[in-house]
Amino acid sequence: MGVHVGRPYMSNDDDNAGPLDQGGTPLGRLIANESQRAKAGKFFDHAKKAADTRNYDYAVKLYVDGLALWPDAIEEGLKKLRVVATARRLEGGKPLGFMAARKYPVGGKDVLKGLKNALYLFGMDPVNVSHMENLLQLATKARCDRMVEWIAPVLADAYNSAKKLPVGRYNAACAALDAAADLAMAVEADEGATRILEANIATAQIWSRHYPESSDAQRAQSNASGKLTIVKGRFSKSNGFTESLKDGEAQHDLRDKDKRVHTIDRSRELIAKARKDWDENPGVPGKLLHLIDLMIRIEQDDTENEAIALLEKQSAATSDYVYQQKADDIRMRQLKRHRRELQAKAKAEPDNAEIQQALAKHVARQTEIEIKLYQNRLEQYPTDLRLRFLLGTRYFAAGHYDDAIPLFQQAQVDGRCRSESRLYLGRCFYEKGFHEQVVGTLRTAIEEADSTTSRLALELNYWLARGLEASNQLSDARKTYGDLIQLDYNYRDARKRLEKLVATDTG
Repeated sequence: MGVHVGRPYMSNDDDNAGPLDQGGTPLGRLIANESQRAKAGKFFDHAKKAADTRNYDYAVKLYVDGLALWPDAIEEGLKKLRVVATARRLEGGKPLGFMAARKYPVGGKDVLKGLKNALYLFGMDPVNVSHMENLLQLATKARCDRMVEWIAPVLADAYNSAKKLPVGRYNAACAALDAAADLAMAVEADEGATRILEANIATAQIWSRHYPESSDAQRAQSNASGKLTIVKGRFSKSNGFTESLKDGEAQHDLRDKDKRVHTIDRSRELIAKARKDWDENPGVPGKLLHLIDLMIRIEQDDTENEAIALLEKQSAATSDYVYQQKADDIRMRQLKRHRRELQAKAKAEPDNAEIQQALAKHVARQTEIEIKLYQNRLEQYPTDLRLRFLLGTRYFAAGHYDDAIPLFQQAQVDGRCRSESRLYLGRCFYEKGFHEQVVGTLRTAIEEADSTTSRLALELNYWLARGLEASNQLSDARKTYGDLIQLDYNYRDARKRLEKLVATDTG
């Protein structure tokens, strides 16, 4: 079936909808024309003005109305809808009640109306996994792979933080992601297909984690992984897989490209071939990403710096932040490697003041750079609570506790980093001298922690004991230190602090 380029599949006017098959599903991949994008842009502009005045309910409605005209407006509409929805929620905005939500049905034969209603329900409750699933299912039925590309990683992230769900929900999500990936691959939207398939793999892994005996989960992951290999390898762009392996040299290169360890000469040979391939195919992002992957494997500054420059150039040319993000990741890896090297030298020569000073300067510089990088990343993904946690840890390392505290308070909502966020929050309060807040925060963290014997649990108890000691709750401090040394007798200075408290008590 060919790709149909026509009117958008959602509209306030049913006459503007694209052609449907007998099941109510649009035929082909439908996109908005210039006129419809211009009209949608006006809705988005008004939505921004409403959001600027904190009229979030109206802003949500306007963004949804704009997306009805231009459904695949990821940057202009979908991402901003989520930002506004999150801001509304943080300011106390409530989801629609049961009766109000019934006015926005997502079922039935009218896929287009259901999708628009799903967008609105999501805007009123952006953390509701069911709303995300409805968006995924309806966007797939409407054959809007770009909307799936946007919601897929959001949903996978939500699954990762959520409790175990019925098996059918994971199954349905993987099936929808698979169908959307097929469409993206068919229209050669390889970047979008990659994101969808990566989310499919993540969802299947979560499904398998909750249902380890499920062969369907394993099959879904294997299927998505196979398609991702095809997309990344771009075999469909050549004369087929067999043709790409015609000569022995091609076979050798293909066999070597996924190896993690090569001689330097072989690595540079593969890099040179990949660079030539990218130069000849500058419109194929997969060629650049393959080149970058080879360049960073050898962990040499000059090659990494070249990779960073290539990615930043591509980011500027395409206005796609993904390339800048990958460049920043390489830069942070480089800084960590240099830090490890200096730490090894400092450990070997503890009396060498020059090396110790160099290490201290590097750590400070690394923290400063990472703060800027994570600030920029958070501007791009303002609803990503994990990024708030990571930025908070950098502020903590730099001693900027007032900046770190709000970030950890927000990040603790995310189940992936809840306990760690509370640990850092407690430590920030300790550094500020707010010892009662230390105790309250860490007691809650310990009560809700998944484990009582992990390193994180030990750290939570250690800093709780420090908070109790600092707030003069000495009996509770002694007990907490005592419990701690029963698990790890030499943990930090817990034993010495307990001995001091016991001596003071007996003296």
